[in-house]
Amino acid sequence: MSTLTLQLNDSLFARLLAASQARNVAPAELARETLDRNLAAAPAASDDDSPSAYDLLKDGFGCVDSGLGDLSTNRKYMEGFGR
Repeated sequence: MSTLTLQLNDSLFARLLAASQARNVAPAELARETLDRNLAAAPAASDDDSPSAYDLLKDGFGCVDSGLGDLSTNRKYMEGFGR
C-alpha cells in the first residue's frame, strides 16, 4: 500500500474526525473509502472521445482580420506591449 500525505484545513480535518468517530473507523480508512467512491463515480478521461483544445477552438482561428499583413513578423507592433 502506498502512502499519501494530505494537508487539510482545520474545518475539513474536524469533519473527517467526526465522521470517522461516528462510523467507528480510522480517519485514514474513511478517507480511502471516500476517495475510492468518488473516483469510481467520476468519468474516466478517454483520448478518443474528448475533443482537444485545438478542435474546440479551430473555427475561431483567423476569424479576426487586423488589416496588417506583417503583424506576426514586424517588431514595431509589439513596442510597449505588456507595460
